[in-house]
Amino acid sequence: MSVIVVDTNAVIMHGRAFSDRVRAAVETGRTIVVPQSVKRELVDNVLENERAPSNHRESALEIQRLVDDGYLVVRSPDFATSSRVIDEARRRISDESLPEHEVKADQYIPALICNLARDRPVTLVTADRKLRRITRDIVERNGLIDHVELRDPLTVL
Repeated sequence: MSVIVVDTNAVIMHGRAFSDRVRAAVETGRTIVVPQSVKRELVDNVLENERAPSNHRESALEIQRLVDDGYLVVRSPDFATSSRVIDEARRRISDESLPEHEVKADQYIPALICNLARDRPVTLVTADRKLRRITRDIVERNGLIDHVELRDPLTVL
């Protein structure tokens, strides 16, 4: 079974087609994982914000429906065993970012990829080259590079 992890920009890049593409991928036997941190950013924070634009709320509700219907699986890294990976990712992302950019969901993705790749092949879908580079370095160092594929969003779903 193929496991695909999507980050924030992968969801956003697909726009309205995201739901249909996720459903089609799941129906062909793939498991689509959305990190808990990404769900928090795209769904929970939007729905909690009374001032969120209506189109953002609609998108958040659609993603929540995909989770509720079992099309998207929400996962978090094992924080007890992944703290060093999370710290490294956070540091490298913030070192390479502009000061006004807050490190959000991306810091947890390399750790989640490492956790999942121990049991099965995993594809990380992200347009973020920096995140791909950081993830590649970390999975390589952890001996998991043969189990991880890094792809651009428009080439997978």
